[in-house]
Amino acid sequence: MLLLAAVMAAHAPRHNVSAQSYAHCNASCASRISVNQVYKNPRPVEYLGQSHAALHPQWSDSEWEDRLELAALGRIMYIYGFGSDLAAQCIMSRVRDEPDTMLMNEWGFFFEETTASSLVKVRFGEGTPVEGRLVGLDGKETDAKADVVNIGCVPVGRAIFEMRPDVNTVIHAHPYSVMAVATSQDGLLPLSQAAFFLHGQIGRYKYDFSYGSEFEDAIAAQFGEGKRAVMLEHHGLYAVGTSARDAFFVAFHLNQACEVQLKAQSSGQPLVTPDEAHLAAQYEDMISSPDYAYDGSREWAGCVRKLNRELPGYEA
Repeated sequence: MLLLAAVMAAHAPRHNVSAQSYAHCNASCASRISVNQVYKNPRPVEYLGQSHAALHPQWSDSEWEDRLELAALGRIMYIYGFGSDLAAQCIMSRVRDEPDTMLMNEWGFFFEETTASSLVKVRFGEGTPVEGRLVGLDGKETDAKADVVNIGCVPVGRAIFEMRPDVNTVIHAHPYSVMAVATSQDGLLPLSQAAFFLHGQIGRYKYDFSYGSEFEDAIAAQFGEGKRAVMLEHHGLYAVGTSARDAFFVAFHLNQACEVQLKAQSSGQPLVTPDEAHLAAQYEDMISSPDYAYDGSREWAGCVRKLNRELPGYEA
């Protein structure tokens, strides 16, 4: 019983969210991911700089932890090949003590440059403009501007956070393989194991560069139905998770599924495509497995250890 309680605590969302908060969210919002996984790797996630919170009295200890996690995510994205699209991509994380406030990478900083202290803080709660309010080091707020804040990402991030109180991390990236597959009429096909365990979890939306609210509302609505990622035609992806590890798991494997699809299709050979009944059964077996996790919890500590070896500095 103690083990089960510990496992349940480890999988609990970062924020306490009341039942009423889900009133606007489809019942399938809280995805049944790795529900039966009991055994966890006992090694901790070893972020550099965990003892540095006292050096930054302007932030709480918990916010410093949030900052380390998001900065690590940015650099891990780069290590795994998501950093080649210059500075237009963004990562956003809900501040655990301020659920209507997000952290995000400074616009103009590449993923590999991201540090815990360089992240910008944007409040998006009631009464704020659609681009949010930039929270300064002194706590004072000003309307967010496009100098350091990616005001193209904020409206989508806030719409997702408001639609999904269980979501704490949002990734927006432009992987080439995802852009290519999202351009095709058929979209993502079940041609790899990665696609199998994302079966039914990936949405799709048309390319839209307008500044109206239709775009973010349409994206958020799909996440409200329980999607873990949405492919944007000709553009890229949005992926979400209860944490950085969860969102990265989705982005990584969606990209892998797209890469395998393009390679398989380019072979010119007839392709084997499982039927819907088989896919549904396989998906059910996967998410109910006691051995495998589909939320990144098995891999994230290793990703951070790799980061600490290859690209430290995020703790600055």
